This record gives sequence, C-alpha cells and structure tokens, in this order.
Amino acid sequence: MLRMNRTALYELVWSRPMTEIAREFGIRDQHVAQACDYHDIARPRAGHWQKIDHGKAVERVTLSNDAFSPDDIIIIDSTGWKIAPALQDSDHETAWTASAP
Repeated sequence: MLRMNRTALYELVWSRPMTEIAREFGIRDQHVAQACDYHDIARPRAGHWQKIDHGKAVERVTLSNDAFSPDDIIIIDSTGWKIAPALQDSDHETAWTASAP
C-alpha cells in the first residue's frame, strides 16, 4: 500500500518508472497512473525514461495546485485509490472525498 501527499507522489513518479513504484509498494501501475490523472499530478510521458537512459534532456512538468491541495493524502492499494484531505481524520470512511471509478 502507498500512502502519501500529492507533493510526495508527484516527486515519486518523476523519480522512477511507474512499474518500479508499483513493484515496490505491491500495487498496480495503472492505479498509480489513475490516481495521478484524477488528482492533477503530471507524470512523465512515454519515452521519458529512455531519453534519460540515453543522456537526453527531458522536461519536467510542475505540480498544479489549482484543483487540489498539495497536502491531500492519496492512498493506493491493490483495489484502487482514494484521497483523504489532510485536515480530516483519514481513519474514518466518511473522510474519503473521492474513490476510484
């Protein structure tokens, strides 16, 4: 299971490929991608890691905080993803503001 705020998830997806992240946390890379897309977290485009491997320059898209707070907590497990606002009690199901489709 992966549980972190939007800023930390943004940094993580720009630090290594989604398949490595998924393997490390025991989750599906599709769930990571879906959570990023829903919560407006930019992620590397196809070919990004190959360009890095070959020493080419890549552009990193900044994290947009227009729709979501950078402190919102995102939880991704084997069943999908959920978000819990940082100021609410994330131990209670009523605190969830969104869940995977």
